[in-house]
Amino acid sequence: MLGPAIGPGDGPQAPAPRRPRRAGLLIASAALLALLCGGVGGYVGSELAGRQDSSSADVAAGNVEAIANKALPSVVTIRISSSSGVPRGSGSGFVLRSDGYIVTNNHVASAGGDGAGLKVLFSDQSEADARIVGVSPTYDLAVLKVERKDLPALELGESDDLKVGQSVIAVGAPLGLTGSVTTGIVSALNRPVVTGDDDSSGGASSESNSRSYMNAIQTDAAINQGNSGGPLLDLRGKVIGVNSAIYSSRSGGSIGLGFAIPADQVRRTSDQLIRTGKAEYPVIGLDFDPGYSGDGVKVSKINPDGPAAKAGVKEGDVITSIDGVATKDPKTFLVTLRSKEIGDTITVGFKTGEEQKSVTMRTGAGS
Repeated sequence: MLGPAIGPGDGPQAPAPRRPRRAGLLIASAALLALLCGGVGGYVGSELAGRQDSSSADVAAGNVEAIANKALPSVVTIRISSSSGVPRGSGSGFVLRSDGYIVTNNHVASAGGDGAGLKVLFSDQSEADARIVGVSPTYDLAVLKVERKDLPALELGESDDLKVGQSVIAVGAPLGLTGSVTTGIVSALNRPVVTGDDDSSGGASSESNSRSYMNAIQTDAAINQGNSGGPLLDLRGKVIGVNSAIYSSRSGGSIGLGFAIPADQVRRTSDQLIRTGKAEYPVIGLDFDPGYSGDGVKVSKINPDGPAAKAGVKEGDVITSIDGVATKDPKTFLVTLRSKEIGDTITVGFKTGEEQKSVTMRTGAGS
């Protein structure tokens, strides 16, 4: 069972694979997938953060205790309230830059609605009001800003270098238990995870719809509600992912199937949010038919000035792959496309009638 992990007071889980009004998650499965915002907020690792810093040699050697001790002061709990002050749960985040920039999930930052209050709780038991610098529903990422200086920041690693089976460490505030550290491995890479409100057919109709898309890192490290927005670390202490979703039991607990947004995507999106307050994503200039039931994505409308049209794709064609990855349905098409960078050259396979073709094109920018 996949259940949303958004914390006390959020109401029961819907059995169907739909996201609740504030947060939820869809994946290609009959089970319900959960976003991880929630739990009772608290202070992050006040005891562990007080220990003596471990040496860089210990961190380089993959000493979990040393990595946890070094990372905990950089991991924060985010408490969310509505504009009227009603608590709306909590999530996690981490310091990206020492001058007060903090990364978390969009579904954490946006959980309180318009005019929400956000407080960031640090490991030294201090707290600060936070403002939203920018959010990306497309990638389920957000950047917050607090008026603090000299904060201990975590370093983003290279998620493209990850290998299945390598050890990882998750840090955050599951179920309000702040400063929690769990370990596991990378269980799989490039898992297509789609979040957001869905229609009855489960289909997406456009490259520009408002749902979120993750080419996710799967891990068996125990993550639960409240972990959302917290870091997934490698054994060098670098952030290789941002925890965002889990499969859960009917009671909402972890069953060892968690999903994180890769660090390479986090780097691109957070840089855009800090620079401009908004994020862009790659597009090829088309809409597709959500009612199409065959394998692939049937083009229903195409921008005559877009990359796909210029490469020879037409309305009625069926896109079957991107860079050799099969696009069996709209979800896998969009997850695969959104994992690219703007301006990347990609190879698109498609069918025109019974003829299979392949063309190259450069992705454009959408927002």
